Amino acid sequence: MAEIASIFVSPIVSMLAETVATLIHDEYAAIKGVKEDLKKLLHTLETIRAVLEDAEQRSACDRSLRLWLSRLKDAAFDAEDILDSFAAKARLGKVRRIRAKIRAASEIKRISERLDLIAKDRRDFNLNVSSGDGGRSRSQSPVDFPLTSSFVETTDVFGRESDKQRLIDQILSNESNSSEGGVSVTPIIGMGGLGKTTLAQLIFNDGRVKGHFEYKMWVCVTIDFNLKRILKGIIEFHTQMEVSNNLSFDGLVSRFKDILAGKNFLLVLDDVWVDNYQEWDPLRNILKLGGKGSRVLVTSRSDRVSDIMGTQTPYRLEYLPQEECWSLFKRIAFKDCNNVPSRRLMELEGIGREIVGKCNGLPLAVKAMGGLLRGNVDVDKWRRILRDSIWELEGERSLDKPQILPALKLSYDDLPSYLKQCFSYCSIFPKAYVFDRKELIKLWMAEAFIQHRGRSSAEETGCEYFDELLTRSFFQILDIDNKKRYKMHDLIHELAVSVSSPECCQVKDNEPCVFDRESRHVSFLCQELESPTCKQAFKTCNKLRTLLLPSEYLKSIGVQALDQMFRSLKYIRVLDLSSTSISELPSSVEELKLLRSLDLSRTEIKRLPDSVCNLWNLQTLKLLGCLWLFELPKDLGKLVNLIYLELDEMFWFKCRTLPPGLGNLSRLQNLHAFQVLKGETRHGIGELKDMENLTGKLHISNLENAVNAAEAKLNQKERLEKLALEWSDKQFNNQEDEVRAERDLKDLQPHSNLKELALHHFKGSNFPSWMTESHRFLPNLVKLTLSHCTKCTTFSVGQLPCLRELYIKGMRELEEWPEAQSHSLSRLRISNCPKLRKVPELMFNLRALKIKKCDSLKALPFAPSLMFLILADNLVLENWREGGLISVDNQGNRAGEPRPSLIGLLELKMENCPNIRALPRMFFPQKLEIKGCELVTALPVSQRLQHLALGLCSNDALVRNIPSSNSLYSLVISNISNLTSFPRLPHLPGLNSLYISDCEDLSSLSEEEGSLKSLSSLQLLSVRGCPKLESLPNEGLPSALQCLVIGSCRILKSLGSEQTLTSLASLKDLYLEDCPSIQSFPEVGLPSSLQHLEIHGCPLLVQQCQEHGTEWPKIKHVTDLEIDSV
Repeated sequence: MAEIASIFVSPIVSMLAETVATLIHDEYAAIKGVKEDLKKLLHTLETIRAVLEDAEQRSACDRSLRLWLSRLKDAAFDAEDILDSFAAKARLGKVRRIRAKIRAASEIKRISERLDLIAKDRRDFNLNVSSGDGGRSRSQSPVDFPLTSSFVETTDVFGRESDKQRLIDQILSNESNSSEGGVSVTPIIGMGGLGKTTLAQLIFNDGRVKGHFEYKMWVCVTIDFNLKRILKGIIEFHTQMEVSNNLSFDGLVSRFKDILAGKNFLLVLDDVWVDNYQEWDPLRNILKLGGKGSRVLVTSRSDRVSDIMGTQTPYRLEYLPQEECWSLFKRIAFKDCNNVPSRRLMELEGIGREIVGKCNGLPLAVKAMGGLLRGNVDVDKWRRILRDSIWELEGERSLDKPQILPALKLSYDDLPSYLKQCFSYCSIFPKAYVFDRKELIKLWMAEAFIQHRGRSSAEETGCEYFDELLTRSFFQILDIDNKKRYKMHDLIHELAVSVSSPECCQVKDNEPCVFDRESRHVSFLCQELESPTCKQAFKTCNKLRTLLLPSEYLKSIGVQALDQMFRSLKYIRVLDLSSTSISELPSSVEELKLLRSLDLSRTEIKRLPDSVCNLWNLQTLKLLGCLWLFELPKDLGKLVNLIYLELDEMFWFKCRTLPPGLGNLSRLQNLHAFQVLKGETRHGIGELKDMENLTGKLHISNLENAVNAAEAKLNQKERLEKLALEWSDKQFNNQEDEVRAERDLKDLQPHSNLKELALHHFKGSNFPSWMTESHRFLPNLVKLTLSHCTKCTTFSVGQLPCLRELYIKGMRELEEWPEAQSHSLSRLRISNCPKLRKVPELMFNLRALKIKKCDSLKALPFAPSLMFLILADNLVLENWREGGLISVDNQGNRAGEPRPSLIGLLELKMENCPNIRALPRMFFPQKLEIKGCELVTALPVSQRLQHLALGLCSNDALVRNIPSSNSLYSLVISNISNLTSFPRLPHLPGLNSLYISDCEDLSSLSEEEGSLKSLSSLQLLSVRGCPKLESLPNEGLPSALQCLVIGSCRILKSLGSEQTLTSLASLKDLYLEDCPSIQSFPEVGLPSSLQHLEIHGCPLLVQQCQEHGTEWPKIKHVTDLEIDSV
C-alpha cells in the first residue's frame, strides 16, 4: 500500500514491563541470576518506552524506523511468551529441578540481551523522550491530511438532497438558538468517506443559507485543533486577504471582533478531531461574540466531538442507498463509453453493480472505484476489480489504483496505541461478522490488551475501549432481537486487515494463504481443520496466541490432531474449538500453560479431563450447547483465575453435584447454582464467602444444610442482580428447624443493588427486617417471588420504590398483606393462598393481575391502570372495588368527570368464581373469557371486543345474551349444559371464527332457520364433542366458510342437505374426526374449491373413500388427502 501503517509497540512493551516488575518481587526470581537479569531487562524496557511515542509517530514515513519497531515488537512478544511460561511453570512447581532452573535462567538472559541490543540501536534515530499519552499522534503535520474548501461540484453529488434539506431546516430554525446564549453548534457525524464534507458544502452554497446569514466562513480544521490557525482561517476567508503569521493571538481576537462581533454568521468547521473540551472552550467563547442566530456546522468522524462541541442533536449521516451509489458510479465510470457496444455495456453494468455492492454505501469508495474504471471497457479487468479486495487493489505498484484506505486510515492513525491493537485484532473475524461487545472484550482480556486504569476492572476498561472505537465509527450498531450487536463496515474491516498483517491472518477453504512465522493471531474459516493448509499453519505459526473458529458450521478435527496441536502451540492464549466434531479433549490440553480462553461450545464433548484444571491462567471456559455434558471436573477449584464459566441454564438442572472447593474461584462472575451439601466442608455455604465478583444470577439450594449462612457474605456481592434462596420441599415440623431457617434468612441479606429475589420453601414463620423494611435494605428490587413459604401468616414489602413484579404462590398460612397501598407494582400474581383475606386496597400502577385459589379473598384492589386480569377458583371473591378516578388541575381543583377505574381493562379471564354476580359496570374489553361463573348472566356491550369465550355453565343464558358487536372476531362456546339448539346470534359482521365444543345436550346447530348462515364473515367453524348432534343444518352454512372441523360427534350421520357443502365456494379445508356414524358425503359431492381433506376415526366413511369405494369420485379432485388406512 502507498499508505504505510505506523507500528504500535507501546502497549506490548508496557505489559511486558508490568510482567517483569511482578516477577522481580515474586519468589521465583530467587533462582540464581534471574533477579539481576530481570532488573536489567526492566531498565532496558523503561529506556525503550521513553522514546516509543516519537518512534511510533515517525514510523509511517521512516522505513528503517519501522524495521527497528518490528524487531522490537517481535522481541517483546517473544519475551512475554518466555516470561509468562516461566511464571506459569513456577506456579505449578515445574522449575524446582536444577536443569529446569538453569534453562529458565538461560532463556531470560538471552531475551534480555536481545532487547538490550535493540535498545542501543535506538540512538541511530535521534528519538525524543516523551511523557507518553497513549501513543496518540497529535503532532503529525497538517499536510498529512487532505484540506477541504467550500466549493462543491453539485453534478457529482447523489442521494443527499433530503439530508441537505433536513439540516438546513434545523439550522435556520429558531429552535436551534443556543439555550445558553452562546453560539449554536450542529455536528454532522459519520465514518470517513460517507460524504460529511460534501453535505456541508451543499449546505454552505445553498441559496436559502446565503440569504439567511450576513457572512459565511469555511475552515478545514483537521487533526490539529490549533486555535490560532482556526481564527486566522476565519478572518482570511471573510476578508479574502492573507493574515500575517506574526500576528499575535490577541491581535487575531481583536480582528475577529472588528469584523464579526454582533454579526449573524455561519461557520463551517470541517474535519474536526478535538477530544478535549479545554481546547474547544476558548474558541467557543470567541464565537459567542457573533450576533444572535449565528450557527456553527461541524463535521467529524467521532461522537466525542459531538459531545464536546455540539449544542444541537448530532446529525448522523447514513450510508448512501444502493441505487444512488449506482448513479454516482455510472456517472464516473461510464462517462466516456458512448461508443461501447450495447451487449458489452450490459455486461459491464452487471459487474459494475456488484462492484458498487462491495462499497457498502460509502460514497468515497464508489467514487474511487468508478475513477479506477473510468473509460475502461475491458471486461476481464472489471471482473478482477470485482474479485480483489480494496486492500489488494491499493497494494499494487501502480498509479492507477483507488485511494480509499488512506482516507480511512486517518481515523486509525488518530487512535492511541492500546486501541490500535484492539482494532487490528478484529481483522481475524470474517467480513460482516456480528460482534457481541462482551465476547470481544473477553478476547481482549485474554490477549492482555487491556491496561489497568485505577480501580476499574479489566472488563470495565474494555467497555471503555470498545465504546471509544464505537464513537469513532469503527463499529456500527445493530438491533438483533432487541439486543445490541455490532459490525464493521467492509472497508473498515479491510483497513483492519491492512494494518494487522502479518500478525493477524485468516485461513479459508480453497484460498491460498501465506503464513508468516511471526503470525500471532489466526482464524480458520474452513470446515476441515486437518487439511494440508491448516496443518501447515499449525507447523509454521508455532508462536500463535489466538486460534479462532468464528464460523458456526461443524468443523472436523480428530483427537490425534488435537493432541499434536496442544503439544506444539505452547504460547496460545485463546483457543476456540466451538462447533467442532470433538467428543473428548486430550489430557495434553494441560500443555497450554498460557491459555486464558477455551471455547468448547456446541461440541459433542461428554466430560472434561481433569488435566484441564492445570490451566492456571484460564479466564474463560465456554461450554454452551454441550448437550452431553453433565458434570464438571472435580478439581475445577484449582482454576483460581477463572472469571467466566459459561454453561447453558439447563446444565445447572442436569448437574447433580458441583465440584468441591469452588470458593477458590474468587474471580468467578457467573455461578448460576450452588448446592449446599450436608457434612461436606468444601461444599458448604462458606464457599461463597470470597466470591465477591459474582454477577447476574445465583440460585442457592438445600439451605437447610447451611451451618453458618452468614459465611456466604451475600451483602458484599454488589454485582449480583438475581438471587434465589431455596430450602428443600421436605416437611420440617419442629421448632428448631423453624428458628434456624429464620436465622439463616436473616444472615443471607443480599446487597442493596439486588434487582430480583426469590424465596422457595422457606421454613420460617417470620421474614427478617431486611425484607419487611425492604425499602431501606433493597431499594432497587424490581421483582420478588415467594413460593411455598408455608408457615408465614403475614407479608409486607414496605414501600419499595422500584418493585414492579410480585409473585406469591403456595403460602397456605398467609392471612394478610397489611399495606393499604402499593404504588409501584405493575404485575401481581397470587395463587394457592387459601387463607389470604386482604390485599392492599390501592394499587395505582398495576397493569396485570392474576388471582387463583384464594378461597378467603373477597375484594380486588382498586387498580385504575389495570389492563389484564385473570381470576380462577376464588370461591368467595365478589367485589370488583370499582370507583371513579378524579383528575385535578395544577391548583388542585377537580377537572372533568371521574374516570371509571376499570374502563382501561383490555382482557378479563374469569373461571369458577361462583360469588361474582356481575361484570364491572363500566368495562369495554378486547378479550373476555367466562367459565363456571353461574351468577353472571349479562355481558358488556363493547365495540372493541375481539375475542369472547363462554363455558362451564349449567344454562344457556350467557349465550343468548351475547350483544351485537362490529369488532368481535372469535367466539368460543364450550361446556354449556341444557343448550339443545344453537340460537340465532345477534349482528356480528366481523365474526371470523366460531368454536363449539363439549356441549353435551346440543342436538341442532340451527334453533331457527339461518342461525348459522347469517354469520356472513365466518371463515372457520369447529364443532367438537357434541354427542347428541345428528346432522349439519339443511339450510346450509355461512357462504364465506374456508375451514370446517367436525370432531367427536358420535351419532352425527348427515353432513346436511345436498347443497350444504357444495354451496361453500370458498371451502379449502375439511376435517372429520371420530364421527363413526357418518357413512357418506352429500350426494352431489364436495365443493371444487376444497384443497385439503382429513378423515380419522370414521371407519364407515373411510371404507367408502378408498380408491374403488362409492365416495371416491366425490373426493378424488382434492389435492391433499389424509385418510386412515382400512
